[in-house]
Amino acid sequence: MALYFHYSQGLFGVLIAYTGYLRAVEYEKGFDFYSHEPLFWLKVAFVGVFGAASFFNTIIIIQRSVAKRNGKLDPMGEKLASRMIQICNAELVAITTIPLTATFMARGVGYSQDFPWQAEAALAALVFAGLSFKYVKEALTFEDSPIALDSSSE
Repeated sequence: MALYFHYSQGLFGVLIAYTGYLRAVEYEKGFDFYSHEPLFWLKVAFVGVFGAASFFNTIIIIQRSVAKRNGKLDPMGEKLASRMIQICNAELVAITTIPLTATFMARGVGYSQDFPWQAEAALAALVFAGLSFKYVKEALTFEDSPIALDSSSE
């Protein structure tokens, strides 16, 4: 059940990114306006944080699903559970800041025709690429703490 929720969350994220793309390029004020708006690129960076952070949990869920199918699933330790919760919290922060930045962006806060949008676009891309690498590497090399058995149950 959690796997289906996770997949639907990913599909929802792709849908939001696609509609955001259409809005920036085809509708509303157009790319010329948004490209010179620093908050637009900040919003893009938050979308990148949200997307990149989801890689860790996605990889862990897939690894655990494969282990369960092979009959080798160990109980989740406190260290892994805590890390997955931290990442979910980071995703929630990123996803809640997107509408806030969009509100200010649409009103032209920080707009500058002289703004070198290529630099900000490169920064947003670096945020996504760097965090993607970090979370994928972390998920593939993560070692959970062993589950301590309660001695009182023996």
